[in-house]
Amino acid sequence: MKKLLFLLPFGLMLSACSNDFEVTAPWKDIPVVYGILAPLDPALYPKDTAFYIRVEKAFIDPEKSALEIAQIVDSLYYPENAITVWLERTNDGARLQMKRVDGALEGYPRDAGVFAGQPNWLYKAKPTSGFSIDAGKTYRLIIERVDGRPDVTAETTVPNDFFVTIPNPSDQKIGFFGSVNTQIKWNTDVNGAFFNVTLVIRINEKIEPNGPALSTQTLIWEAAKNVELDDSNPNAYTARAFLSGTSFYNFLAQNLQRLPPGRIRQFKNFDIIIEGGGKEIKEYLETAQANSGLTGAETFPNYTNISEGYGIFTAKNRTVLEGVGLRPLTIDSMNLSSIVDTLGFVK
Repeated sequence: MKKLLFLLPFGLMLSACSNDFEVTAPWKDIPVVYGILAPLDPALYPKDTAFYIRVEKAFIDPEKSALEIAQIVDSLYYPENAITVWLERTNDGARLQMKRVDGALEGYPRDAGVFAGQPNWLYKAKPTSGFSIDAGKTYRLIIERVDGRPDVTAETTVPNDFFVTIPNPSDQKIGFFGSVNTQIKWNTDVNGAFFNVTLVIRINEKIEPNGPALSTQTLIWEAAKNVELDDSNPNAYTARAFLSGTSFYNFLAQNLQRLPPGRIRQFKNFDIIIEGGGKEIKEYLETAQANSGLTGAETFPNYTNISEGYGIFTAKNRTVLEGVGLRPLTIDSMNLSSIVDTLGFVK
């Protein structure tokens, strides 16, 4: 696997952005660019080995419909020798050239739709000893065109690593109690703006509480999405997610079956994953939300941070707080709840 995904599904971003503009100048090709950078940390992304940028073009044919053009590969992509795509780290000027590859052969087929699916040209690069994607660093995308026109550029800064403050890292305990909200809080920097919180829940199945685990089941709970910065203190870059005990119970009930007689369940531990994206994602979503209230007869600008054309070039980061324990009172609360009282959890 490689790096393509963010807080928004990458394919959704493509469909949402690349279809929402109208080009009125015949034969004037317009760059359409999408890219999301993230540190390729083997500890966090063990299967990720490369990062990708999508570079396309759009133009109107005075004699053909847009739907017809969308099925013509040569109308979607620049010829390979027409552009050169670079990533530049602005802190030291280091550059890395990206290579054009077929995304379908890389494990990223294009979703079926109005656009031609084969080939699915993307620009790929792997980290080198002199170039990597690092937290806190600023990167510039540069698309050089051989026809003499100005380079197409965009910049983004990778958010610094997030630091979870609740649950307290020295305690690392979390609890869920009915309708009461459980808080997860973390620190970020000016470049982190939009977050998802995921819990990895490990559950042991046993015969008796002090006995060995017969099996361990892992559940992935997408607990909170699109969390924004806490605006109560503009000088402190913090964010919070509030998870109700009831939502936790409902998730368990939807993903676990009643145990056979003689079996019990115990929580082994949790991982809390904070994944956060750059301010460009927030600005893009705010623009889309504002535009959604306009009628079809009105015109409005689409969000883009590309110097020419349309699209978005942004970054994300990810932090994992591992081995979080469960507060024992959670089990007492669960045993009083009709949602999960039959699932066999014990302390």
